[in-house]
Amino acid sequence: MTASPTNPATPEQLAQIGDAAAQLIEPGQIVGLGSGRASHAFVRALAARLAREKFTVLGIPTSNSTEKLARELGIAIGSLETVSTIDIAVDGADEVTPEFDLLKGGGGDLLREKVVASISRRFVIVVGHEKLVPCLGDKFPVFIEVVAFALPVVVRCLQTLGGQAAPRLTPDGNLFLTDNGNPLLHAIFGPKPHHISNPKALATSITNIPGVVGHGMFLSMATDLFVAKADGSIAYQQRPSKK
Repeated sequence: MTASPTNPATPEQLAQIGDAAAQLIEPGQIVGLGSGRASHAFVRALAARLAREKFTVLGIPTSNSTEKLARELGIAIGSLETVSTIDIAVDGADEVTPEFDLLKGGGGDLLREKVVASISRRFVIVVGHEKLVPCLGDKFPVFIEVVAFALPVVVRCLQTLGGQAAPRLTPDGNLFLTDNGNPLLHAIFGPKPHHISNPKALATSITNIPGVVGHGMFLSMATDLFVAKADGSIAYQQRPSKK
């Protein structure tokens, strides 16, 4: 799949891909519930299907906002204390490459999203056409969740990797904190365009910085992709096999 025009997917298109992903869910499954506009469209579609077809699932939400929405819609909620494996997780992404590598974290929920994805047998991504990119870093920075104490250390370490990082702020100028109570950095690497030539190496280097809790590069994790295309159709693809 190639990148499409940058106009964001409409609520109607997101509802379409949310409904398409909801059709993958089977009775009794443990389902990871992602965060963001597309993921919340899936949560609504799943709740509607559960009510219509009279079956249940157990949801594992990746953010406080998703948990609130799921509970309001009547989806049973579980926790990682009792769940060791998730059957299928459905989430959005900020960028998706042709190899299904992802950049996530624009909503600030990357750590919980990655934890849920890491124990999911199937990791389904739902996005609008504008999220397709030739390589990571095309439109978004790398989002990095850090321990507050280590914030200046992490910023300096990222500079040694060729990155320029700044903390996300709230609209009133305060430090943005994730649902885990941690600051979030936005890091760009190299001159424009900020394409990441070796995501695997960069991911390893960032992970090895003391004070980093998690980063938004999800490499070789997604298994399925639903895209709301600009012409109103929905495209579905499974991750290309490695040659």
